[in-house]
Order: sequence, then C-alpha cells, then structure tokens
Amino acid sequence: MFGFIAVAAVPALFFMALELVLKWVGPGKSFAYFNTIEIDGEDYFQDNPAFIEQFYPASLDITPLENTFVAEPDDDVLRIFVLGGSAARGFPNPAHGFSRQLRTLLSEALPGRQIEVVNTAMTAINSHVVYAAARSFPQDIADFAIVLMGNNEVIGPYGPGTFNQEFFSNIELIRALQALKRSNFGQTFLNAVDNLKSSDHKQDLEWKGMQMFTNETVPYEDPRLETVYAHYRRNLADIVDTLQEKGAHVILSTVPVNLRHSAPFASSEPQQLTEQQIESFQALTAAAAGRAAQQDWQGAVSHYFEALELTPRHADTLFELALAQEYSGDYDAAANHYIGALDYDSLRFRADSRINGIIRDLASRVTTTQLTFVDNDLRFKKSSEPFSPGWDLFYEHVHYNFAGDYLLARAFTRAILARLGVQPNDLLSQVEVASRVGYPSNMTIKVLNRMLDMVQSPPFTGQTNQEALVALIKGKMNDVEAELGTVSEQIARRESMLRSGGGDWRIRYEMAYLYEHVGNRQAMYQQLNQLYEEYPFHHDSLVMTAKMLHQDEQYRRQIPYLQQALLHARGDELVIAQLTGWLGLAYFKIGDDVRAERALRSVPSQYPDQVHYALQAYATLIRYAEDAGRMERVVDHAADAEGYAEKAERMGLAQAYPPFYRKMVQIMRLAGDDAAVQKWQRRSLENRPN
Repeated sequence: MFGFIAVAAVPALFFMALELVLKWVGPGKSFAYFNTIEIDGEDYFQDNPAFIEQFYPASLDITPLENTFVAEPDDDVLRIFVLGGSAARGFPNPAHGFSRQLRTLLSEALPGRQIEVVNTAMTAINSHVVYAAARSFPQDIADFAIVLMGNNEVIGPYGPGTFNQEFFSNIELIRALQALKRSNFGQTFLNAVDNLKSSDHKQDLEWKGMQMFTNETVPYEDPRLETVYAHYRRNLADIVDTLQEKGAHVILSTVPVNLRHSAPFASSEPQQLTEQQIESFQALTAAAAGRAAQQDWQGAVSHYFEALELTPRHADTLFELALAQEYSGDYDAAANHYIGALDYDSLRFRADSRINGIIRDLASRVTTTQLTFVDNDLRFKKSSEPFSPGWDLFYEHVHYNFAGDYLLARAFTRAILARLGVQPNDLLSQVEVASRVGYPSNMTIKVLNRMLDMVQSPPFTGQTNQEALVALIKGKMNDVEAELGTVSEQIARRESMLRSGGGDWRIRYEMAYLYEHVGNRQAMYQQLNQLYEEYPFHHDSLVMTAKMLHQDEQYRRQIPYLQQALLHARGDELVIAQLTGWLGLAYFKIGDDVRAERALRSVPSQYPDQVHYALQAYATLIRYAEDAGRMERVVDHAADAEGYAEKAERMGLAQAYPPFYRKMVQIMRLAGDDAAVQKWQRRSLENRPN
C-alpha cells in the first residue's frame, strides 16, 4: 500500500495541486465549445473559436459557425444541434445548407414553436473532435442532436491520413493527451516549449483545403484502418451516450457520399505484381477504355473484369467498370462496383461502407428510446434510382447541393416531428424552401467560384472525371446567373416572400445589401432594424449598420452597434482592435473626448500585435488633440507612439508590417515633430530590404 501511495498517489496529488495553483494564478484558455457571455444581464452561450485549437493550430483558421443563444432553457423554444464535419456544416454555403432548410421546414410544421438550429459542425474534423465538443456541451442545452459524421475519420485529427498529428492506436492515450492540452498545466508547459522555438512550421500552417492531404494515401490493406474503424465505433457510441446524458434526443444518420460521379482520388498499386502482369493490366484497361469509347459496353465490361483478376482492388478500374455496367443497363452491378471503388480509394475523403456499417450496427444495438436512426445513405440511393447517387445530389465528392441538403432536411424534419408526436402532413416543397431561404443568391455565385478553384487543384486533378466536374460547376454558375436576374428582380422576389410571412433574419441581411447596392438607404436601414429585432447577435450585420451610420454621420446612433459588435467579436484581436478604433473615433465625433481617448489608447496597450490599428489609433489621437488646440496632448500622444514603435521593432512586429516606417513618418509629421520625422525616415532606409 505504501508503495502504491509513493508511486501513484503522491504524484497525482502533486499535479492536482499544481493545476489548482496555475488556475488560481491565471486560468488558461477555455477549450469548451461554448463560452458564456452576458448580454443585458442575461447569460448567453456563444461559440468559442479557441475550441479547435486543441486539435489544429489557430493559423489554419478552422472556425465554428456563429451561434449565440439564451443559456436558460425555454419550453417555447425547440432547439436542435447539428454535429459533424464540413458536409454537416453546409459547405460551400451554410446559409443554404440542410440546417437552415431544417429550421424552415420545422417553422412551417410547428407554427407555435420557436425553432433554433445550432450548427456546431466544422471543416476537417472527425469523431475525436466531435466527442470533445459533445463532452463540453452544458447540460440540457438541446432538445435534439443530429449526428452526421464519418467523412474525415482517416484524414482528421489522429487519423493515419492527417497532416497535423501523429497517428495513435490507443484511444485512451488520445483522450489523455487532449485532457492534458486542456489543463492549465498542459497549456503552461506547451506555451513554454513553443517559446523556446524560433518557429513551428505547424503553427505557421495556412489552410489550403484538401490539397494539404494529397500525399496522405491509406490503402485498403493498411492495418491502421482497423484502428480507425475501432476508434470511430467507440467515439460514436460515446458521443451518443454523452448527448443523451445531457438531455438530448439523438438522431443518428448514415453518411451519404457521391458514388456515381466521384471517381477515386487515388488507386493503390499491388506490390506483388510482376512487370509482365503490370503490362497485361495496362493493356487490358486500355482495351476496355477503347471499347467504351466505341460504346461497346459489354466488351468494356469483359476487359475490366479481366484486368481486375490481376488487381481486384484497383479503385479506378472498379469505377470505370461500374460506368460501363451502368451504360449497359446493369444498375445493380454498377452500384456494387461504385461502392467497391469507394472502399478502395486510398485518398480517404469519403465515408466508406465500413463507416456506414458501423452506424447501422450501433443503431440496431441501442435499446433506448432517446435515439432515432435515419438511414440517409439508403434514402439517397433510393432517390437516385435506377442510378447511384451522384451530381443529382452532390457538388463533388461529399458536399450536398441544394437538392441533397433538402433531402436531408426533410428526413430529419420527419424524424423530429415523429418524436414529438406530430403528423408531418405536407412539408414545404424544395421550391418553397428555396424561396424562403433565398436560394440562389449572389453568394451562390461566389461560393461556386471558390468551388471551381478548388476542383481545379489537387486532389481533384487526380480524378478521371475531373474535366466533367469542372464543366458541371461552370454550367451551374451560368444557370444561377440566369436565374438570379437583375438586382431589382432579386429585391422584388424577396419582398414578395417577406410580405407573405416567409423568410428569416438572413433574408433581411441580404435585402439590406441589395438596397445598399441600389442606393436606397431608407429601405436598407429598415431591413437592418428589423434584422436586429429578430436576431440582435449577428456580428456582420452589426458592423454593417455601424459602417453605414458612420458614412451618414450618425455617430451617436453608431456607438451602440459598435458596442454590440464588440460583444460578438469572439476574442478576435484584429476585429476588436478595429472596432475599438472606430468606437474611439465615434466618441470624438460626438465630443466625448474622455471616452474617445480611453478607447483609442486601449488599442496599442491591449492589442500591440495589431500594428495597423495601433498606429491608426495614435494618428487619430494626435489629429483630434491638434484640432482641439491641446498641444501638450499632441506631444504626449507622439511620445507614446514612439514608445510603442520602439517596442514593436524589438518584438519584430515592424518587420511583419511593411508600411510600419512610412506610417511612423506620417504620424510624426502630423505631430509636427521634424526631428522625429527624420529619425523614422533614417530607420526606414536602414531597414529597407536589400
């Protein structure tokens, strides 16, 4: 017993005491998914951008969707959470994804209830991350929780195909490591290690999408895949249990993926083939392709089968075989080989049949009434019959188009209504939902443009049907542009829909931009005011209102919007520094010099890394002091600006901000300090790159 105390209990007590001391000295960063903020004396939950930093460096800018909602449960509010990756998030445009469509369908079906859909899904995350999110949710936070995940199990954190962490086979080790990262001791230790490094390439990473994973192939034979499936099964079961313990009814869904129109990203070549066998395989696939070009589908099928006798797990060959079988009318055989191509694709960006099998198996074993199983994989297959699911429901490999998102939203709506004991009757049609959420919009064109760039880069360039995918998205862009019509036509459609009682605050945000575009300021403000009444937490609309009021010299009205926008800045120092500078300027405009100086001086003192806004704050302080004839304050502000600049040079901030010396020369010239002007001009020359 004494030996156990010496070896285990004493160190454990030491680290517990150390953790408490560190928490008392200065609590570390919170990695909970939600922070609690206070608005007008009431507690609200708000998404925490720092949550993901326990898995990915902040430089990747993987952030949650904006969500702010009352912490106190309300029987009049039906709240649904969505958990998963980018497909559940609604990529490429969450404003038209299934979560917003779900809210629209439920609002129509339950006119007496307020519907809140809180989408917690994030890009590039897998079940390890979703489990951490679910554990951090407060008790009784949601009535329903939809779990739709499985595409990123290999390429997400701790998977064998990730670029960011090491692969671990022990899930308890993974969870212990994450707990250490969240602890004050762990944060202190990791910060100390980081400070010893001149640069960490992982911390300097920038998000470049799927091409970051292009070299991370994991063939079917890789023994690490079995660990992936085991981790997924364990995490999924624990996610369901955790959500249920927190009071939510869980809706568990299989994961539909594009089978028919997503050629494999990579095929693994068997190591054991001889050179002669490789030549035979290449000759057979070439002969098959030649037969297919002549529309001799049976001949193509025959040659592909011969090729697969040599390498039965070659993903591209299975995909081409499925195409040939489909063209010959053998849809069932084609469907099976499309699934084979999915399972043997060695760049694993899609949930394969094993993942969906695990979901079905777990759902069949759960006996609690707190779970509803929705087989959306099967639903998509039935919707696409006689073909397999493809571009009729997807943009590319996994992300749903509007029709695919509608299919999901409709299925989840029926599941929720059935649980509530409500007869679903006639749900809104896809066309009606599109009208109410404003699909398509100008944003649709923007996201399709971004998607076009994406599919013209790796790993899409490795797909055999990449040219057809590019053509498809270009065609969609042309269709959307034709459907949108003029700005006046867009306004008329949305006005008609709002008059009929449809739409939501996001439609009003779109309308405000459209009215601003045509120069109708009165209508723009009307939409923004109504938006604020319906949802006063939307950061971008608060900023837009403040910006418009500044342009119209309505500074006193501008200030409350800036203050509210700061409440929803979510700790983003760049945004806070910018908004605080605007707030200081607004205070100057209304003659409140005390508040103006306090706000502006806080920018360089509290956010010294935001060099642009720090220097801008000093310039504003000097200009207004000079205008007021307070020359002693001009001197003080100029001295403070020089003190800040000297420190910025020592910290390396000046080198990271190219206009630094030019700005300092301008500030000193504004202060009328010729000697300082010359000093900073000399430094500019001294620090000019060779």
